[in-house]
Amino acid sequence: MIDLEPFFEAGRKDVAEPSTALMDRIMADIDLVATDRETEKVPNPGPGLWGRILDGIGGWPTLSGMATAGVVGIVFGISPPEAMSDFTTTVLTGTSDFYLVDPYDGFGFDSFEG
Repeated sequence: MIDLEPFFEAGRKDVAEPSTALMDRIMADIDLVATDRETEKVPNPGPGLWGRILDGIGGWPTLSGMATAGVVGIVFGISPPEAMSDFTTTVLTGTSDFYLVDPYDGFGFDSFEG
């Protein structure tokens, strides 16, 4: 087994002193880092509550579509077109002839098989 102690002692004897130019550069780096740390940095808070909700539903295009659908729904609720009113009355009162139409007329009973 090799004794390593002579190598360690030789390394302790030859201590190299850093040059003054190196020490000046180290001190300049220290000053630069210290001034960067002293400056107060405001963290980015990110989007707020409404911004996160808007991102969650899909952004402005989705919000504009929802607003348009809401306005059309309110207009149709207040003043529906005549054709829609007749259809709604027919469906709600049950006075339609829809029961006379056979939706499976040309299909046989193929649509019922799994």
